Amino acid sequence: MDRTCFRCKKTKDISKFYTDKSKTGGRNYECKNCTKARVKATRDPERARDLFYRRNYGISLADFNRMVLLQGTKCACCGTSKPGGKHNQWCVDHNHVTGDIRELLCKDCNIVLGIVRDSPEHLQRLTEYVLKHSKHRVAK
Repeated sequence: MDRTCFRCKKTKDISKFYTDKSKTGGRNYECKNCTKARVKATRDPERARDLFYRRNYGISLADFNRMVLLQGTKCACCGTSKPGGKHNQWCVDHNHVTGDIRELLCKDCNIVLGIVRDSPEHLQRLTEYVLKHSKHRVAK
């Protein structure tokens, strides 16, 4: 039994089509080669990153890359040139209430801000605590 692929318009043996019980004849209308090519095209990492930034922050990948350059490829908080994290990418720091984008941070600075929920008071208490227990504390 043969079927014509709706993409490439070639008639091929039915075994060249993926099974799909919801389709007539129990096979897909697109041949395996065309399906693989379509899936590969949609799995472009640059496109995926662009969609991620647009969906989550309302910026494009080009906007993100401009921010990286404007910051001199450094964390806006600690100044490190190593973003860290699983994908070794800068974190887009944003206000969770308003959605306003602030700057790009390394993984560690982003985690700290998330843990303290952007509270300056909490950060001040942590700073005072670290200074209190620091061996290099300046005596008053």
